[in-house]
Amino acid sequence: MIFTYDHNQSLGYLTGLASRLLSNTLAARFKKSDIDMTAEQWGVIILLLNCGVMTQTQLANKLYLEKSSVSRLTERLEKHGWIVRTKDPEDTRQKLIAPTPKVYKTAEHCAAIARTVLEEAQLGMTSQEMLMCRSILSKVIKNLRDLNG
Repeated sequence: MIFTYDHNQSLGYLTGLASRLLSNTLAARFKKSDIDMTAEQWGVIILLLNCGVMTQTQLANKLYLEKSSVSRLTERLEKHGWIVRTKDPEDTRQKLIAPTPKVYKTAEHCAAIARTVLEEAQLGMTSQEMLMCRSILSKVIKNLRDLNG
């Protein structure tokens, strides 16, 4: 039997590969700028800066990560002084995650690096292609979120 499935053309493979390449490039650029932050940690920081204080559970839900992964990410961010974790006064089992004033200067530098990486990743793409790409990926994300409840 010949297996005819070409994983190189699979949406899962292509989006996963693009995601890993973006993450690795971003992390390398952060490192080159002496910023000790991973792409995943940057995702946490940017979410907190845009959405405000939230619990680790809310953060895990928004990032589609396991709570243990979020706990490790936030622990490292806290060691750098970029976030603070405190007990939620309404539910002491939960921890509230908040960005610290220290993170803002780093975040500005990280955002500039991230914009450059995205611009370079999109080289040769027209505005129409970018709109179509975002639209299609948004549909895939919506479909997968619907499947996962």
